[in-house]
Parts: sequence; structure tokens; C-alpha cells
Amino acid sequence: MIRMDTIITKEAVATAVYEAIPHLACELPADILAGLAAALEREEAPRGRAVLSQLVENARIARTDHVPICQDTGTVWVSLEVGPGVLVPADVFAGVDDAVARAYDEARLRKSVVRDAILDRANTGDNTPAFCDIHPVDEPGAARLRIMLKGGGSDNASRVIMLPPGAGRAGIVEEVVRCVREKGANACPPLVIGVGIGGTFDKVAGLAKRALMRPIDEPAEDARAGELEQELLAAVNASGVGPGGLGGATAALAVRVATAPCHIAALPLAINMGCSAMRRATVDLVAQPAGASDGADGDSATVDPANGSLSTPEPDDAPVEGGETVCAQIKSSYDRSSEAHEAEGRAAERRVSEPSDGASSGTCGQIRSSAAPIRLTLPLDRARLRDLKAGQACLLTGPMYTLRDAGHIRLMEELAENGGALPYGLDGQAIFYAGPTPSAAGRPFGAVGPTTASRMDFAAPALHRAGIAATVGKGHRSAEVRAACAETDSVYFVACGGAAALLARCVASSETVAYADLGTEALRRIEVVDFPVFVGVDTNGGDVYELI
Repeated sequence: MIRMDTIITKEAVATAVYEAIPHLACELPADILAGLAAALEREEAPRGRAVLSQLVENARIARTDHVPICQDTGTVWVSLEVGPGVLVPADVFAGVDDAVARAYDEARLRKSVVRDAILDRANTGDNTPAFCDIHPVDEPGAARLRIMLKGGGSDNASRVIMLPPGAGRAGIVEEVVRCVREKGANACPPLVIGVGIGGTFDKVAGLAKRALMRPIDEPAEDARAGELEQELLAAVNASGVGPGGLGGATAALAVRVATAPCHIAALPLAINMGCSAMRRATVDLVAQPAGASDGADGDSATVDPANGSLSTPEPDDAPVEGGETVCAQIKSSYDRSSEAHEAEGRAAERRVSEPSDGASSGTCGQIRSSAAPIRLTLPLDRARLRDLKAGQACLLTGPMYTLRDAGHIRLMEELAENGGALPYGLDGQAIFYAGPTPSAAGRPFGAVGPTTASRMDFAAPALHRAGIAATVGKGHRSAEVRAACAETDSVYFVACGGAAALLARCVASSETVAYADLGTEALRRIEVVDFPVFVGVDTNGGDVYELI
């Protein structure tokens, strides 16, 4: 019998989650930042360079202004890893939902969880529940918490495939590349791709998600897994999908593989997309003696920055080197040599990041590309739209409307009730597929960026025919949408996914027009200044993704 010497308290777990969330939402991991900067130095494709420039600048803005990196502040995924000798009470996650609710409210993060996937899609209003599990590891005394804020766009681009054993290594490579080609643009490349191989249908997805927790500069322990990771990365990047899915050399920063035993008749494969805003941390928990009260102080969740985790010291915002504070901030464990690794990422950022002249004035400035962006005034002149070609960079200035999934369902109902006439003065206007975070840093939104446009394909053709001149989102559109654009002299613009802090600086004002009860999915009229986009679908039906 294993003697249980220590216990992980629910207070320690809840404290770690509460303190991690604001940090993860607003500061890009140092290894990811360094990876983006290195990719920018290598990138030659104009659109790829423009996307990477925006992502690097976005990371700087998010950290400086302490606003979310991405408007999709995700669902909270928590995995408690425990080894032999550590006792875990049955209610170890009992305080997590309260911690999530408090952190999301205090940090002004977007709440994106609905009560039930099909029976009740009303927003819970506090981003709970968190999705928690316990994962045993063969490390005596181990007690660590894996925390990830996982956006919907990247998770939606993921898949599980039950391959026949004969598919082998080549079949795995083929499926990963196919997934990136078909769905990668929706997941905001450059990606970090978690690949799970083995186990059972229900276990392989967990393997893929846990694989995302390994830093992109940390080699696999098994050399054979490392070789497969490099083979997969080379194949993915050879696809040409590139940053933002708009073409270039870097579709992924890394591929991380986790394997497990499986049945002789099976080859389970899971592909979990991680976006350019990889928000993850590992917290080494401090276990209490087994006889200790379950009411132990919450600061039992402190971690040691020297070994790559984070520190939660006294509640007086004690300063650390560099002038930062770590109280109530979990500084991510991807930073194994903490300050040195962080300094590396910041140095790489400085080498490639050139803040625009408009950065301090609240505008986005110029898109860095081989040609000057085309300036367009909203509402859009359809004659002017006919001159645009897929792939061109543009800057939008003027009024635009935000609306996404639930709002589109409402709008389509009103369109039918009005005999095909658009309500709310939407005729001739542009709809931005976005669900912003609450206001912060003296701006209307803390963060605002594009969501996956294809989810609105059910409504877009009818709305274009009713009078909508343009839509703004990310990722591919259907043949029906492209045909409607050609039929109505309308366009689809692609904005950079994962650059939501930067794009929020382009928003001068916001007012709710309708559907206020939908919260982040309400219809809003916003004023934008030099809002950077690419022509995704032009008035001839030309598609930027077909240029890759």
C-alpha cells in the first residue's frame, strides 16, 4: 500500500487557477513570442510578413496595456497531474468554478460558455464551468496543475480519426496536413499542433491536448517522437498555408506528439490545434501534510520561478527583477529559465517589432507589406469595391457593425419578418464577425478580433442580397458566399486572427444597436480608424485562399 504523505487541497487548486487566468489572457508565453519573432525574420511572403508583424506587435500591446491577447479568452481547461504518494480529495476542483468566475469578471475577460451544447445555449455569464480532469503520472510526489485558456476557433479546427494500423506513419502525416489545409486558417496560424497517437477513442484527444503543454523549444524525451514531430512540422509548413492561412513559410511553430499503447486493430489519432495565442501554464503545487486541515491558506499554490514555474508571494505586489510584480500573477512554467527565456523573447520582439506611428494615438497604422494598403472609407462604395482584388491589403475607416453566431440567427429571423429588408440601417454596411471583450485601457474594447467566418455562411448569401456590402472575419467562405459576393458586388475581408489587442486600438467608439441580451454577440455599431484587412473574396468571386 502506498502511504499518502501529502494532500493537494481544493484551496491550492482554486488559487492557482484564479491567479493564472489574468496573466495567461494578457501575456504571450516567451517561447511562443520568440517563435513568432523568428518566423518573421524568415518569412518572405508579403501577407505572411504582415500577419506576423501584427502578431508580434499585438503581443507587445497586450502585455503593455494588460488587455487580452485575443478577444476569445477561451474555456478554462485544468488538468491536475499527481504522482504516487499524493492524496487528492474527491472535491479537489470544488473551488475552481468560483475562481474562474471571479478572475474573468475582475480581469474583464469575455464569457464564452453556454449552459448546454444543444438543450440551452444561453451564456452562463461567468465562463463556467471549467473543464477539469485528474491525470496520474509515474513520478512519486508529483503535484502539478496544467492550465490552458482554449479558444473556440482552434478547438473547432481539431479532429479525432480512428485510422487502420496499416495507415502507419505516412497516414498520420497525411491526416495532419489535410487538417491544416482544410481547417488551419480558422485556428489563427502560426499554429502549435498537439498530436495524440494511441489509447482509445476517448483517451486520444486528451493526449493531443496535453501535448500542447510542452514548450515549442523543448525536445521530446523519446528521440523517435522527436523525429516524428520534425517530419510533421516540415510537412505542415511545406503546405504553404502560412501565417493567418494567407500563404507563407510558417503554418506552424511546432508540432508536439504524445503516444500511448492501443489495441492491435487500432491507430487512434487526435489533432488538437493550438493558435498563435497559446495561453498555457504549468503550476507546481505545494502539497500539504496529509493531516493538515482542508482549510489551508490559498497561497499553498505558490511555485518556484527558478525551476520554471511561477511565483505567488506575499499579497503586497512584491517587485521582481525588471520591475514586474508577481502577486496574483502566475508566470508561466513554459519559462523554464524564467527571466533568461523571457529576455530572449523580448529581444527577438524588439528586433522585428516596429510600432507604427499611430500606436500611441489609438490607430493601427500601416500594414507592413510589399505594397501600400488601399484606404477605404465606410460605408463602402460598390463601384470602388469592384476595383479590389483578392489578396490586397486595405485599411478601413468609418462605421462598421459587429455581429456573430447568435446575433445572425436573430437577424435572419427579422429579415424574414421584414420581407427581406434589413433592419437597423444595415443596408450598404459592413458586418464584422466579432465578439469583443469588455472595455479596458481607456478604449471601447479590451480586445476585438475576427471569428471564423464560415459559421456565418448560413446567413451571408441572404444578407449580401439584402444589401450588406462587406463582411469581415477569418478563414474560408463557402462557394455560395463567393457566388453571392460576385452577384451583389460585395466583398469579404480577412482580418488577422490573434491580433485582437492591436485591432482594438483601431476602434474609436462603440454603441449597442440591438440584441443587448446576447452580451458579446450583440449587434454593435463601431467606428474604426485604419483597421487592417486583406481582401478575402472580391466582387468576381476571387478567393485569397486559392492564391496559396
